[in-house]
Amino acid sequence: MLSLSHLHPGRPLNFVCLLMFSFCLFGCTKKNDTVRKNRYAEKILDHASSLIDKGQLKRAIFYLDSAYQGLEQIGVYDNWAKYSFKSAYFLNYEANPGKAILYADSMLVVLNGLEKEYPEEYVSAVLSKGEALTAQAKYAMAFKYYYDARLFARKYLDSCAYSALNYRLGLVRFNQKNYAKAIPYFKQAFEYNKRCKINDGFINLFIYPQSQLNTLALCYERSGMPDTAVYYYKKALSFMDDREKQFPDKLPFISSARGVVYGNLGGTYATLGKFKEAEWYLKRSISINNRVGYAMGDAQTAQLKLAALYLKRLDFKAVDTLLSQIEEELARPQKQNLGKANIRLNWYKLKWAYFDQTSDVPAAYRFSKKYYALKDSIDLLDQGKKNADLDEGFRDTAQQYHLALLSKNNQLKTTYIWIVVVVALMVIALLLLVYRNLKSSRKNVKELTDLYLTINHKNAHLQNALSALEQSQEENSRMMKMVAHDLRNPIGGITALTDILLEEGGHSAGQKEMLQLIRTSGQNSMELINDLLQNSRREILFTEAVDMNAMLHYCVELLEHKAKEKGQQIELETGHLTLLINREKMWRVISNLIANAIKFSPRDTRIFVQMQVTEHHALILVKDQGIGIPMELRDKLFDMFTEANRPGTEGEQSFGMGLAISKQIVEVHGGEIWFESAMGKGTVFYVKLPLQQPDHS
Repeated sequence: MLSLSHLHPGRPLNFVCLLMFSFCLFGCTKKNDTVRKNRYAEKILDHASSLIDKGQLKRAIFYLDSAYQGLEQIGVYDNWAKYSFKSAYFLNYEANPGKAILYADSMLVVLNGLEKEYPEEYVSAVLSKGEALTAQAKYAMAFKYYYDARLFARKYLDSCAYSALNYRLGLVRFNQKNYAKAIPYFKQAFEYNKRCKINDGFINLFIYPQSQLNTLALCYERSGMPDTAVYYYKKALSFMDDREKQFPDKLPFISSARGVVYGNLGGTYATLGKFKEAEWYLKRSISINNRVGYAMGDAQTAQLKLAALYLKRLDFKAVDTLLSQIEEELARPQKQNLGKANIRLNWYKLKWAYFDQTSDVPAAYRFSKKYYALKDSIDLLDQGKKNADLDEGFRDTAQQYHLALLSKNNQLKTTYIWIVVVVALMVIALLLLVYRNLKSSRKNVKELTDLYLTINHKNAHLQNALSALEQSQEENSRMMKMVAHDLRNPIGGITALTDILLEEGGHSAGQKEMLQLIRTSGQNSMELINDLLQNSRREILFTEAVDMNAMLHYCVELLEHKAKEKGQQIELETGHLTLLINREKMWRVISNLIANAIKFSPRDTRIFVQMQVTEHHALILVKDQGIGIPMELRDKLFDMFTEANRPGTEGEQSFGMGLAISKQIVEVHGGEIWFESAMGKGTVFYVKLPLQQPDHS
């Protein structure tokens, strides 16, 4: 039922959750915990909690006492945690609120004089005393403790810890079955919890908020608003999905909490008549929590809901199977508590309905008697809780505090008068100091004015220099366009003459191939000149289907004669692949990388050009055995007009623009370009292009 706390109908909190409320939440956010806590004591408490969850109640208390006797150093926190454990045990499992009060008092004695040093533990101790008094129906005294806890928390706790206080006060309303008045407490608790920080731990960041959402949904469900309940159950599940990645070591607990919400959501869907959804969620809840170490009591509740669902469908065989499974669990010799009593009550009710519908009147009558007898007993226990008014108790206690404060007003008024006198004297002294500073500041104002005029004058000079630089930049751009324009005619003439020679014929195969290379180089050069004249990096990229095998062979053949001049050899390894790219621009990238490899490699070395194809990309690499790239130049290599340009191995000139242009071309194709280099061993440039190109037209 109630997430994390695994509430069953009418049951306040299961023991493991109550201990988390007591000494996990209120102790996990402390500074210097390694000094404050004995780690062996924490292990003892964890093991005792696991024994409780397995139903080994007496053994848990015996183990706790004997194990604590073996501890050499027991601090304030360790003693407080032990008494908190026992107070929760006697309140929820032994149903002995008298002993629970004694241990709550022991918690307060341990913290006497240390309340501000241990504020969370102190609030938990006060609340434990209030809960035990509530169980004894001593509501006036209980409300005083609740009020004291809230008053102290507002003063000394942050919003995150205050969220836990509101949640426990809401549970008082919930256990009274006053669900409408419990809703504001849970909503406010969840809002306060949003202020918890990332280091506030699993309890604050997961356990509390999902519990608050789930309990809020329970309140709406039991208030007759199932649609709103479904909303908050799903919000709790969504919250768990978002937060579980932060706590990979808590997945079993998170799974159990999710199973609890599944069971609640399944029951609500059954109420709405959505039987298919109800069955799915209830089965999921049972499969998660019906095992040792998980919320088995909640799994039994989900089984009861599923049995009720099958009873509506008249599937008597399935009903009998489920009720028999629950009967086996109820027959185990464990201490009765309110949660288990409610499970047994609902089991009696379903057995009564089952025998009634299968026409076994004697059996139906027998279970109806058992049902009403147990119901009367539970109602008697709950009667006092329902009549208690938490808000009214707060108001009465607040009035008592108010009367006590009024008696001190005269003393406070005298104190306030002295404070006013002291403040007035301080104001006079401050005014004198301000007057003195004003006199000295006039001189500073004059100096600042002179400095401002000087800076303004220099700023005017800088503005003139900037205008001159901009004009120079425009002139350089015009000059570059003029040079590019003048280059069009000679290169165009070369291309035209090559076309004429090719048309005349009579050339050998080698001559014809050389003429074709000259023509293609001329055409590519004309394309580069057009790019310079357009002077736009955002031009439309015209693409076509290009045979990468043919293009790479062409690039190698075009530059092979240049490599042979240095005794170098270019090796190509490729395959057939067609890409949607701009032929001229990508030719320029590959040719530039091969030309750089030739330029920066010594004589008699090899240059490797290779194309690899993966599922989504084509990877082209150009590897040389050259001099490598120094570390100080690597970050500047792809910058336009970079200072990273340097001569080749035989003094070849470098302008430093090729790689910058190549990077722009590759990126506009949706690809990447990078390199790896080792000084004296060589460099590898990589070009990665997507197999599916975006539509740039």
